[in-house]
Amino acid sequence: MPDLAYEQLRDKEQMSGLFIINDRMPVRQAIDELLVLVNCSEQSEWKGVVLYLPL
Repeated sequence: MPDLAYEQLRDKEQMSGLFIINDRMPVRQAIDELLVLVNCSEQSEWKGVVLYLPL
């Protein structure tokens, strides 16, 4: 997914944000990180963004 997201950004195509979660991250931590993002930001802030978690 990240490669495709970067291709879309490079080609100036519209893209919703993409959150990439480390597969070694505990599920509870991933949920907590996503909840922080949902509660402390607006959906529009993530357009065209690739964000790796943990923060």
